[in-house]
Amino acid sequence: MKLFNNLSWFKPKETDGIPVAIDKYTVIDMKDSNNPHEAKINNDLQHTPDVVDRRVVMMYEKKFREKFAKLGNLHQRCPYCAKEYKSLHLGEKKCGECKHTFLVQKRVQDMGTAAFRIEHKRQFESQWKAASDIKKFKFYLANEYDYIASQLKRQGKKYIVESDVMHSLLNAYGKNSLSNGYYALYAAFLFHKAELMRGEQRFAEALVYYFYVYFLHTNGVDNQAGFKANYIMNTELKERIAELLDLGEIQTTKAKDLFDYAIMHLNKFNPSSFPLSAHKSYSLLIKEFKLHDEQKRGVKPMRSFVLYTNKAS
Repeated sequence: MKLFNNLSWFKPKETDGIPVAIDKYTVIDMKDSNNPHEAKINNDLQHTPDVVDRRVVMMYEKKFREKFAKLGNLHQRCPYCAKEYKSLHLGEKKCGECKHTFLVQKRVQDMGTAAFRIEHKRQFESQWKAASDIKKFKFYLANEYDYIASQLKRQGKKYIVESDVMHSLLNAYGKNSLSNGYYALYAAFLFHKAELMRGEQRFAEALVYYFYVYFLHTNGVDNQAGFKANYIMNTELKERIAELLDLGEIQTTKAKDLFDYAIMHLNKFNPSSFPLSAHKSYSLLIKEFKLHDEQKRGVKPMRSFVLYTNKAS
C-alpha cells in the first residue's frame, strides 16, 4: 500500500520563508530518491544527544494550564454580582443589577456558553487562537491512517487514538526525510507535530517544536541536504508562535531557556553543520518579535518625547 496518496490535510500555502506545508510531490520525490547526498547526510547527523532537564518544559506547561483555565460561568449569571440574566444571545451584555458590562461567548474547552468579565476578553480570545485546531483538527489521510492503525494493532495496541496514529505517521516520515537529506521536509513534519500537540493541549511541547523548526529555518534547511543562513521567517510559523506566546503572556526575551531546551532536546545535526548558532538564531527571533514583545510590556514613550509634548501643551 502506498502512503500519502491523499494529502488534502497538508495543503500548500503561499507564504514567506521556508514552507511548512507538506507537498505530496515532495514526499514522492523523497521516497524515490537515490540518495545522492549520503556522505554529507552521514556527516550532518553525527551528533551526540545532549542530556537535558525537562523541568523547564514542566514549568511552562504549568503556566499554560493556568492561562488555559476555563473562564466565566455556565449558569446565566453576571460574572460580577451573580445576578441571573435571561437573554440567550451571545455578545456584550450589561447587568441590570450592578451595571457592569460583561461578555457571553462559547468557550473552547467545553463549547459551553459562558459569561465572563470584560477584563478577561484578551485571555479568552487567546485561548481560542491557541486551541483553534482542537475542534476542527481532523485526519484526512484515510489510507495512511488505516495502514498505521493496523500496524499499531499488530504491535499489541488495543485502543487506537487518532493522535497516536498521526504521531506515528509523522515520526516515520520525519525519520525518512531526514535520512534522505530532505531537511526542509523534515522541518515541515516537525511543524505538523507541533500542530498536533496544540490539538492535544500540550502547549509547552508544541512551542518547543515550533522553536526548533524556527532554528532549522534560520539555518536555511533545504531538500538537498543543504544549509544556508536565512533571515526571512515563515509567516505561518510566526503566527503559531505568537498565538502561544500570547496565551502564556510570554515575552520572547524571557523564553531563552525553552528555546535552548528545544535545540538541545530535538537537534539531530552536528552543530558544526549550521551556519547560524543557537544564540544567533535566538537573537533573530527576538528581533522578529520586537514589536510583539513591546505590546506586552506596554512600552512608554521616550522621556525626551514626554518632556517635549508637556512643554508644547
